[in-house]
Amino acid sequence: MAGFVADVCEGACVKVGLCRVGPMGNNCYIIENRADADDCFVVDPGFEAGFVLERLAGRVPRAIILTHYHFDHVGAAAELRAATGAPVYASAKDAFLISNDVRATGFVKVAPCPVDAEFEDGEELVLAGITWKVMLTPGHSPGSICLFAEGAVGTSPLLVAGDTLFDGNIGRTDFADGSMPDMLSSLAKLRELPSGTCVLTGHDSLTTIGALERPVFNRYLGPRN
Repeated sequence: MAGFVADVCEGACVKVGLCRVGPMGNNCYIIENRADADDCFVVDPGFEAGFVLERLAGRVPRAIILTHYHFDHVGAAAELRAATGAPVYASAKDAFLISNDVRATGFVKVAPCPVDAEFEDGEELVLAGITWKVMLTPGHSPGSICLFAEGAVGTSPLLVAGDTLFDGNIGRTDFADGSMPDMLSSLAKLRELPSGTCVLTGHDSLTTIGALERPVFNRYLGPRN
């Protein structure tokens, strides 16, 4: 059942609204500029486009960001794009599947969604009044991405993590195009982010980079030297 929590990262320089949608409890985010609520974007609308539209309350998001191609993260993207006219962004590596043959484990399909702009690793974009860096983090899918924002002085950095990081765990790598070696490389990059970074996960509870040191980074990469 759909639910909504407003401002789940109170110390951040943007306002993060959490829409929990669909039977898998996916985290869809509406991220907005604290100084201008109309300046917002949506992350991973996997289910229940109508509910997300209700929470947007007539606002047109600047973008719809898809962290990877799996059906439970993109299933409502086509409907949301059609209803708002917002452009869809995804990684260049996952864009083809999103646009043509969205699937999860080889048998689940949803409506294809045109991808209006494709990300490459290291790109930067400004959304909700702050600069986000695109981090290609393959492992869960070949084109999984995270978005990182340092934020302003006195505020918490943010990481939009999709299914790369969870609270105390990582995304599955046992899909046909998943890769544990790629995931380990991605984890090594994410481990270097500031420990206070708020991690917006694709499912379940939010966490921080620091809180993941023992259960995730130490477990998969070993203790720091």
